[in-house]
Amino acid sequence: MPPVPPLRRRPSRVAAAIAVALGLAVVLGACIPLVDPPTSGRTFGRGPVDAVTEAASAHPKCAGLTSAELAAMMMVPTYPETGGPVPSPMTLGRSDTLAVWSLNRNLFAFSQTTGPYVAAYFTAGVGMWQFDSAGGWNLTAAGAIDSVSSARQAANTIAFRYCNPPSGVARDDVSLRRYSWGPWYGCSTSSGWNCEQLYQQLYENEALDTAVDDRVGRYGGMEQRTCDVAGLGSGLTCWYVDPARAQGSTGWRSGTYNPTNPNSFTPLPRPFYVVEVNGREYRYWLPADTGFDIGITGHKPVTANARTSLVWEASAPLCDRTAGRGQCGAAPRVAGTPWGPRSADPIGALDGVTARPDGSARVTGWAIDPDTSDPIDVHLYVDGVGAASVRAATDRPDVAAAVPGYGANHGYDTVIGVGVGTHEVCAYAINVGPFGTTNPLIGCRSVTVSGEPVGNLEAVTATAGGVRLSGWAIDADTTGPLDVHVYVDGAWGRSIVADRVRADVGAAYPRVGPNHGFDAVVATTSGARRACAYAINAGPNGATNPLLGCVTVTVDANPFGNFESAVATAGGVLVSGWGIDPDTNDASVQVTVDGGAPVTLATSALRDDVALAYPGRGSGHGFSATVPAAPGARQVCARLVNQGPGASVSMGCRTVTVTSGNPFGNFEAARRTAQGVQIIGWALDPDTVAPVTLHVYVGGAFAGSVPADRPRPDVQAFYPGYGPARGFDALVTSAPGAPICLFAINVGPGTENTLLGCAAP
Repeated sequence: MPPVPPLRRRPSRVAAAIAVALGLAVVLGACIPLVDPPTSGRTFGRGPVDAVTEAASAHPKCAGLTSAELAAMMMVPTYPETGGPVPSPMTLGRSDTLAVWSLNRNLFAFSQTTGPYVAAYFTAGVGMWQFDSAGGWNLTAAGAIDSVSSARQAANTIAFRYCNPPSGVARDDVSLRRYSWGPWYGCSTSSGWNCEQLYQQLYENEALDTAVDDRVGRYGGMEQRTCDVAGLGSGLTCWYVDPARAQGSTGWRSGTYNPTNPNSFTPLPRPFYVVEVNGREYRYWLPADTGFDIGITGHKPVTANARTSLVWEASAPLCDRTAGRGQCGAAPRVAGTPWGPRSADPIGALDGVTARPDGSARVTGWAIDPDTSDPIDVHLYVDGVGAASVRAATDRPDVAAAVPGYGANHGYDTVIGVGVGTHEVCAYAINVGPFGTTNPLIGCRSVTVSGEPVGNLEAVTATAGGVRLSGWAIDADTTGPLDVHVYVDGAWGRSIVADRVRADVGAAYPRVGPNHGFDAVVATTSGARRACAYAINAGPNGATNPLLGCVTVTVDANPFGNFESAVATAGGVLVSGWGIDPDTNDASVQVTVDGGAPVTLATSALRDDVALAYPGRGSGHGFSATVPAAPGARQVCARLVNQGPGASVSMGCRTVTVTSGNPFGNFEAARRTAQGVQIIGWALDPDTVAPVTLHVYVGGAFAGSVPADRPRPDVQAFYPGYGPARGFDALVTSAPGAPICLFAINVGPGTENTLLGCAAP
């Protein structure tokens, strides 16, 4: 691609393509709220704001950049680029004058800047962000106008620049935002716009502070059509861009092109069509829109710079089939029909209506209108009430063979909600064109939806202490979760709520949604166990609780648990954890120190977390006790003692250093206050869990005792075996400058009272 001139010479253009090839740390986005009521004085279109928030939430982001911040950053340059209070998705740039860039001459039809065809102008900068073809963007004019595709590109560009600044850019948020907006003229020059101020107006504590104009949709006034184009194909998706139909601010439509003033506006294009085929963008100007005596086509590769790659043709071989405009010809595309005159009403059939367990029904059939080979709509009614409209456009070779001349794309196959019970479903083929007089009934079928629950027991596996079951269950009477009852060896096991997210179930049965999965453990004793699951009926329309399935698995007889911690404490080691034996509620743990005589501990302490993980076994499975140990490095091991079938299980070993001796601590601060001197710190004696006593000396004279019994969670984190009450915070009387010294008084085998420090506040 030829070099692009500096952006400072080309207002309202994004002229630098950025290849986002580096991996970014993903920060999951959430729904971005709007401030209600808005206070910024700014307004954004409904379709664009939805597209911006979706793109900002979905795009990968680096640490420090939230979805709401990215969304506000994306919105900022749209205001200076579109030049109005409500950014218009259809904005067609008017600043590519010859004074800015001589190659802009090639954007004029046939590269002629004067004459009758200048309004067939191939605008380069299009949309709210003015993505210019000089940047190599993979966007046609329609893609740049479409708020969804353009917002995704804006999110891509801004997030990449924010997260990957060059070494010369400061790392503070303001500098990073300024660099992120660099490709946009309105935010990178002294154009009168303060983009940081705009950002501060739009961003408010993880919300967007903007009013919303519901009149501005995703396409901003651009219309999707179906077109036939000679040489390209038929039934193509095309887009009709008429500046007169633009939604949002339309200041860009003002100003008249003056070929004698190259510093003024470029032409406002007459309405045109956009088609993308085989990697090329085509824009068509029909005489009916331009008033020209010829049709005009301009086309180029999508990612190429229009200024150097445009091909102009003096024809527009396009037929807008949706509106019946352009080179469509006078004769009908299907001149005759197997039933006689082309004025016949539609024909078709309702082939089948099949009940589904979520209260919906699958409806299939076909429909043709003799006036066209295009697909037509079929309207479906349930018990006389409109339920759905479906396009009869699926492939039906059998219909093509039976009704030649119209092609195969005339089938319909859809799912509609009907509810539990017996219902009548009817289908009507909708007439198109000026011929035909009715929308004929093409069939009715009766369908009965059962109220019985359905589901599937997908997996049953043995796990620690029981059987794990997973699957799903639904009932057409409710969109809420069902209960699933589990029996083991014919005896009651437990009830499970089937409320887990199962996207596959939601996709197969959209009427009830995805929250119908289950995955849970049922406590059992060891050995071969047969587990059966039943879906429990909900609502008035079912009569049974159907069996979802049964599976036999073998549960391990060995006990299981976790030796969670071993920490030094006064005179020993504080050990803790939990244990379960599948064959009893009275598991025990044996703890040894350096291989000595075991100490047996009961697993009876309450552990609600264990009860949640292993339902049906209660919560009394924890142990926490001090095991005596001499000072020094000690190896502490724990073993779960088996009862009944199975074998005892080692829970592992820990190396712990048990301390003894003199007290220690820290005299952290001495602060003079109006009431006296506040002394702060902590102390402990390794030979006791009781609070240490401190003796206070002021100016060398004993001034009293202070207990170290205040909560100090930070000290507890380092010395967990001694509890939290190891701090002191007291007032003493002292003359200014008199030294205050603290001694921790020894208890037990130590040899001295430790001086914690002195201070002279």
